[in-house]
Amino acid sequence: MLNLILWTLVHTVPALDAAPLTPLQDPAKAEPKWTGSFLLGAQATNGNSDSRNANSVFDAVYAREQDRLTLGFLWVYTESKLDDPTTPAVDKDWVLTDRKTAGRAKYDYFLTKETFAYAATTAENDLQKQLQLRWTAGAGIGHQFVDQERFKFAGEAGATHFDDDYYASAGAGQDDSYLALRFATTTTLVQNETWSFAHLFEYFPASDDLGDYKLHSDLRATASLTESMVAQFQWIMDYDKTEPPANDSTDNRYLVSVGWKF
Repeated sequence: MLNLILWTLVHTVPALDAAPLTPLQDPAKAEPKWTGSFLLGAQATNGNSDSRNANSVFDAVYAREQDRLTLGFLWVYTESKLDDPTTPAVDKDWVLTDRKTAGRAKYDYFLTKETFAYAATTAENDLQKQLQLRWTAGAGIGHQFVDQERFKFAGEAGATHFDDDYYASAGAGQDDSYLALRFATTTTLVQNETWSFAHLFEYFPASDDLGDYKLHSDLRATASLTESMVAQFQWIMDYDKTEPPANDSTDNRYLVSVGWKF
């Protein structure tokens, strides 16, 4: 009798996994949210040389199904007590020897799953280069050649307008405004649960003279220390074929910082 009752229940009650999903049962899509990191670094020396340095790096991305907004900020600040054997160290004044502030914003709109149009702008101040303000604005087209969980690679091509304004101490005639082509690649590699690498490379040949060009490279190695804390080594290289005479053509910065990801 018990077997008959069980048989009846099994064959008359609809199976849960066979029931069609209703709209209320559809799994909700993940809401878009900001992701990124905020990092801080510092260094100080005392003795034969006296210096103090601080840096900050901020990056954020807001990605949706059809578009993406990317923001970035960099700040570097260094003070030193200049070498003067006639003045006791305790009496020397701190002098600003290096300061760089840079911000960027980029908007991507995906025309297809892999191809996107972009618009980007940057602003930069660099005391070492005597650069009071360099701002750029540009647009172009990009393609996501590889978009895997652990490896991503994209290429971009477009045009960028440069406007350079130098401090008066850099000399007259250094200010400039011109249009350049832009070719860029972005690469991201997640090596394992601890290490990840990212690289942005940009090439800017002047539209009226391809022999006059700028290069920008931003290479980062990031280590996850905890679920939310990271350490990062960053190497930034800038090359300007026609840098003002008082400046070196190649400028390298190496930053080590620790912070949080979100």
